[in-house]
Amino acid sequence: MKFATVVLLGIVLLGSCASLNAQPAGSSQVVLAFVGDSVSTSDTTAICMWYPVLMGDLPQQLLFSAPLFQPPVLDRAHAYFIWVSDFSMQVLPSFKDFNFLALIPEGEGTIYFTTRPDLRDWSDWTKRDTWGEPVAKFIRKAGMFQSADGGMTGTLTNTAQLVSSHTFAIFGKSFNFADLIPHGMTCYVTGVGEAETGTCTAIGGGL
Repeated sequence: MKFATVVLLGIVLLGSCASLNAQPAGSSQVVLAFVGDSVSTSDTTAICMWYPVLMGDLPQQLLFSAPLFQPPVLDRAHAYFIWVSDFSMQVLPSFKDFNFLALIPEGEGTIYFTTRPDLRDWSDWTKRDTWGEPVAKFIRKAGMFQSADGGMTGTLTNTAQLVSSHTFAIFGKSFNFADLIPHGMTCYVTGVGEAETGTCTAIGGGL
């Protein structure tokens, strides 16, 4: 009952919003800012998961759930959207002050959406039936992670090309990632241990 009240309140607050299907973002325009973490599945494989705290010009009420009459809670437990990507790494020889270098080969990434983030089960990251509807899929191009402290901290830049998406409803408003980033995005990631944060910029039509 409490959650239903929060959802109804969100619908009332957002009822006067214009259509969510905006014009495509300009080339190199920041379209996402995110926070997340990863879990290792072997010595050379892991699962990356993050949630956007900024996505286009959507209000945070459309990104996170909130307690009754309170602002949205910007954490994983309340995030309507999550990005998930299984990845592997190929460790390279160290180079001068960079004592840990790893090539991250091409892979896939998926954005999941649900209005009930409280129902997600995080006990096994390989089982994602409760994580929501897959609303956009990407090919994550290769990149390189570089670190000067043995891999405890470092940076990674890679491109995620949008390969499929479909229109879905956010509290009665339609949205499609192809309207925001029709060609995908380039993400700039900083990692500290298993935690990561970063921003993504839109890929222009010529790339």
